[in-house]
Amino acid sequence: MLTRDPSMPQSSKAGRLFSKVRAALVVCAALVVCVAAPGPLQTFAQTSAQREAPTTITGRVTDGEHGLPGVAVVLMSSEPTTRFREAAHAKTDAEGNYRLTNVQPGNYKLLPFAPVYVVEGLSMYDYPPGKPLNLSAGESVENIDFRLVRGGVVTGRITDADGNPVIAERVSVMPVDKNQQALMRGPTDPRDYSTDDRGVYRIYGLPPGSYHLSVGQDNNGAVSFGSRKLYQRTFYPDATDEAQAKTVEVTAGGETTDIDIKLGAAMKTFRASGRFVNAETGQPVANISYSYGPITTDGNFRGGFRGGFTTNARGEFQTDGLTPGRYTVFTASFPSMQDSSEFYGDPLNFEVVDADVTGLVVKLHTGASVSGVVTFEGVSDGATAARLLPSLRLYAYTEATNQAVLPNNASVPAIAADGSFRIAGLRPGRLRFNLVDTGAKGLTLSRAELNGANVTGGVDVAEGAQVAGLRVVVAYGSGVIRGQVNFAGGELPQDARLFVSARRVGAGGGGAIGPGSSAVQADARGRFVVHGLPPGEYEVQAHVMVFEPGGRPSQSESQHVSLAEGGDMNVTLTIDFAAPAKGGKP
Repeated sequence: MLTRDPSMPQSSKAGRLFSKVRAALVVCAALVVCVAAPGPLQTFAQTSAQREAPTTITGRVTDGEHGLPGVAVVLMSSEPTTRFREAAHAKTDAEGNYRLTNVQPGNYKLLPFAPVYVVEGLSMYDYPPGKPLNLSAGESVENIDFRLVRGGVVTGRITDADGNPVIAERVSVMPVDKNQQALMRGPTDPRDYSTDDRGVYRIYGLPPGSYHLSVGQDNNGAVSFGSRKLYQRTFYPDATDEAQAKTVEVTAGGETTDIDIKLGAAMKTFRASGRFVNAETGQPVANISYSYGPITTDGNFRGGFRGGFTTNARGEFQTDGLTPGRYTVFTASFPSMQDSSEFYGDPLNFEVVDADVTGLVVKLHTGASVSGVVTFEGVSDGATAARLLPSLRLYAYTEATNQAVLPNNASVPAIAADGSFRIAGLRPGRLRFNLVDTGAKGLTLSRAELNGANVTGGVDVAEGAQVAGLRVVVAYGSGVIRGQVNFAGGELPQDARLFVSARRVGAGGGGAIGPGSSAVQADARGRFVVHGLPPGEYEVQAHVMVFEPGGRPSQSESQHVSLAEGGDMNVTLTIDFAAPAKGGKP
């Protein structure tokens, strides 16, 4: 899909403006020679005020020849726990110039937002979208310029088999070349992709190229929402097979009209219903969270799942809007609901043919539980720990290896004032932990211990086990590792991205990206800044990640850094593209 699915929920102001682009990162598998910077590593003693000295960013937005006035330029955080949060914004003046002031040091992405334009130089692999900027205290960054190209427009009308307009139907736009990188486009409101009361749609801000347009759902399972009708996927003008689709050409600033699609009759939908019962007693169980959705013939996910439902007082559930195909229904915990159920359930697969499905029975089992406590390291007084604890969100999820269709059960347990927590209703599998959306700078998962043993890689939970004594250690730090990445023997490929990881030695988790480590994307200057690090020994390494077939991932040798509490270290890394590749993963 060229553009993001506008029906996806978004949780922040910046998220509402821009699509979340999934980064299909290729793991680095080659090692190249690193040339260390001459001289010893430097430590910069800075006061708290110096560390937080604001920065300034300036630049210009043009169409290649002239400045574009009135364009919103938004600075978004790319820190792991605050990603997509807006940090600052400004509008360009009559000459296309913009200026962002009073920006706190940190890692960001910068992006102009102009709905009818396409931002050149961005791809689907940029996450978050935009140009990376790693800002040090007090610096002034200039000439961060953007070139926008006016997007093209596609418009037409969608009708059903009787020639009636199809209202509020989403039109999908897909590049003919499946390897084509998607550039950012402006519109994000779902109505920008949907038909109006006349069945007319108008999609704007598209990059120039060749596309297939379609409406409807694929065969073998689809779920409607509410009373919405479902139609078999049909490509312009009236083909149900993409091989028969006609290509639609979009030009920069042009408008391609009369791209009308005629649909067949609406697909008939059905419902499925049943009960959730205790597997031991056979009694119905009320208030169980569940989800349902389509699966493939071999029992794997197909996407399009619906969730957030609970069984009624009689343990009953009902699903609606099902087309013929295979489905599954299963218990599912949702972090926002803080589900405290003691049960987990086996997923129940069923098939819809040409009638409603009734009498389904989902069996529930008393799940395992894990209890423990969250503690801080790098915090010298109780008052600071008490201040940090409310902002902490511990994300726990189970990797179940015995069910192909089953998603990882996830929950965010409530943490008491003394740091204790309990997670119940766990199915057998490996329980892993992470931190999400902490909202507090400098908090990282350091390690997990069970009765003194390091279990940072996860806790194996057996059927019905009651595990106690877990200790999740969260590190709080204010240290900084910053520096520069240089290249020898070549330049960074256009289809690659440059990341720098700082892995805390002895933190566990394995690999350069995991518990006890932090990673940032270096900006166009090769600059990187890793904030909020607790004191300790770190291995710092640069990684070139490629996305195109045949590309060569590369990484530097690691440098060892000893970081004191509140320390500020400077490191220079050099990747030599001319050096022979070596095996190994980060």
